[in-house]
This record gives sequence, structure tokens and C-alpha cells, in this order.
Amino acid sequence: MTDDLPTADLTRFLAKLPVFKQLESGEREQLLTRCRLLALDHRKILQAGGEPHHHLWVVVTGEIAMVASSAEGDDLTLAIFGPGSTSSWIALFHDTPAERNLIGAPGSYILGIPRAVALSLLEAHPSLYPTVLKIEANRFRAALNLQQHNLVRERPRRVAGLLLMLMEMSGEPQQSAVIRLTSQQLARMAHCSRQSLYEAVKTLTALGAVQLRYGQIEIIDQQRLRAAYQGSEATLKGCAS
Repeated sequence: MTDDLPTADLTRFLAKLPVFKQLESGEREQLLTRCRLLALDHRKILQAGGEPHHHLWVVVTGEIAMVASSAEGDDLTLAIFGPGSTSSWIALFHDTPAERNLIGAPGSYILGIPRAVALSLLEAHPSLYPTVLKIEANRFRAALNLQQHNLVRERPRRVAGLLLMLMEMSGEPQQSAVIRLTSQQLARMAHCSRQSLYEAVKTLTALGAVQLRYGQIEIIDQQRLRAAYQGSEATLKGCAS
């Protein structure tokens, strides 16, 4: 493992995460000796589509994007994982190649746990399985919610639901968060034009739920954003007027 961050800092970081906090301090330190820490100064593909799943990736700082590529060469960001998030545990249990790319953002610190090490950890500590299953179940629920959001006709509600889903998948629940996606990427995920996305975000901004910045959207009040998703079209139009 590289030494860009002190081992003691990484040990304390792991002690805050749902799975790894169940280990003894010495076990976390031993685990780190079998991992590698990546300090990214540029955008890096951590897991390429078509390759076997070779690591469990843990976001220490920064983020990882899950990106699908079309036959035409277009990329679509499906999810963003923030600090404290991991790549899929379930994927480590089968030998089929990855279907999507995992891409680390510049400025991120990403901890790579080799597949064999992660699986041996679970084998040695079966009590970790309920926590792992809960994490994967929440991720599956978020993916289903995305499909449901796309059925919503009112675009402000659809965009609000999309932002909530991205926030849920980014890491631990929090009141505020930053979604680092361009307007074009968000529009594609919301199945609308960039102009329609802008109008939707304008409505959510008037509600005090979000703020639009260059290359990102800041969620400043999760409760208001959730209320916008659950609200009526008339309420949303009233706030936008």
C-alpha cells in the first residue's frame, strides 16, 4: 500500500464504516497491509467493463462514478459513490466480467482491497454478512427508485427524485451533498432536454432545496428536496412562479 495517507488515519477511517468497524483495531491494521491506496491526480478507470471484478474499491475522499458506455461510444453516468462508499460486494462472488466502468475522480483517494482479501475477510467473519447484504439491498432499492423516478411526468419531481437517489448512493445519509455531474449528464439520466433540466432545477432552487453551480448541483436541504419530490404539480408550479 502507498503511504500518501498515514496508516493510522486510514485505520480510523475504516473504523467509521459499517462493515469494517466490526473488526478489531489490529485486524483493520492487518487488512491495510494487504491493500493499496491510490492517490488520483487524474481521471482513472479502476474497473473496466469486460474485465473480471478484481478489487473492492473504497472511497476515502473524492468519488467514484459508475459509467455505462453505449455502442455509439457515448457514456452515461449511472451512479456516483462518495466518501465511505464501496463498489459492489456482490460482484466479488461471481466470475462474470464487469458490465460497467468504475472511474475515480481527480483528487480522490481510493482504497483497493483485492478480491481474494475481501472474500477471505467475509469467510473469517460471517457476522459481517448481514451488514453487507443491507448495503447491497439499499443500493438495489435505489436502482429501482431510479426507474420509478423516470415514470414521473412532472420534471421538477423527476429531477428531485434523481438527485435524492444519487445522494443516497453517494454514501452515508446527510442533510447536504454535492452532485458532480454536468447538466448534460443529468439531463440524460432524467430523460429530458438540458433546457427542461434547467427549468426543473430553477424550480427546486426557488424551493430552497438546491443550488446550481458550474459542473455540479449542491443539495442544500434534503428535506425540502424530498418534499418537492412528494409534492403536487400545482405546488411546484406555484413555487416556480
